Order: sequence, then C-alpha cells, then structure tokens
Amino acid sequence: MDEQQKQLQAWLVEQARLKRRGRMKKEIDTDGGVSINSLMDAVTIILIFLLMNFSTNPMKITPSKDLELPLSTTELGITEKTVTITVSTKEILVDDTKVMSIKNNVVESADPTSLSIDLLKSKLEDVVKRRKEEIAKIKGSKPFKDVITIIAHGNTHYRLVNKVIYTAGTSGFTKFKFAVIKGAKFQQVM
Repeated sequence: MDEQQKQLQAWLVEQARLKRRGRMKKEIDTDGGVSINSLMDAVTIILIFLLMNFSTNPMKITPSKDLELPLSTTELGITEKTVTITVSTKEILVDDTKVMSIKNNVVESADPTSLSIDLLKSKLEDVVKRRKEEIAKIKGSKPFKDVITIIAHGNTHYRLVNKVIYTAGTSGFTKFKFAVIKGAKFQQVM
C-alpha cells in the first residue's frame, strides 16, 4: 500500500469511529427526554378540558342567603351571555357591579311614587351604549341583542320587579329572561 491509501484508510476509520460516537451520543440524549408528540397530546387534552368547562354555562350564579332563586319546572337552558340585573335582598347589581341598595324591598335612592329607577336607568343606558360601541368596532358582527336576564331573589316583591322591568324597558331592552332553578318539583300545599 502506498502512503496515500494508508492516509485514506486511516481517515475512513476515524470517520467511522466519529459516526459511531455521534450515534451513541444521540441515543443517550434522547432516552430521558420528552418528545414533542407527548407535549402536543397533553396540550390538546388540556385545551379540550378548558373549552368544555368554559362553554357549558354562560351564566354563573352563586346562591347566598341574600339571593335564593325561585323554583321552576322550566326545561329551557341558557344559550348565550346577556346583560344581567341581579336583585337580591340588599342590592341591585348590573353585570355584577353594585348600582344601589335595597331595604325591605324598596330602593333607598329612588322615588317611591315613580315606576322608573333613575340610577338603574342611567347605568343600563351606559351598558347599552358601551356594548353597541364594542359591536360597531368589530366588522361583520351581529347587531346588539336587546335581551336582559333578571336574577331576582325568590321573595322579591312584585312592585320592585315591575320597576326593574319597566326601567330596563325604557333603557332599550325589549326581551326579558328570568333566572330560576330549573327542573324543580312543586308540591301543592293545602
């Protein structure tokens, strides 16, 4: 063998040794790691779990002694999120923001002879204006839905509920929904 063939042979042996070492190094590095497929599976499962939990009920109501919903035999469910008015035994809230106080089923800051509640009306008009502006900014969005959900304590007087409905009607809402405990069984008491 001449000198050139010996150098070529040595170079090939060295390249083979380096290639083996590279394979061994790769095998050692990948044995303890997590593959991208496992991570993608975990993220997909978490995403589906979160979507299922957040899309099941657009309205969450936390019962308390100040807000006990009336029972109903209705079978309808909530399909979309709307503006909400909550009438508890102590206060009126619009979208979970306190607007005014209530004492003995009477709004403290309103005229008792008037059917409209001025402070509630101005708050609802602000909400309608803000929602219409938000919708106008989004191209191709659906028009503002004039639906409001009333969440009232089961023992709220009719006069107070009537005032709330009238005030919401004069603020631009034409469709009303009431939150109740669904599927309750009534027993007639004699």
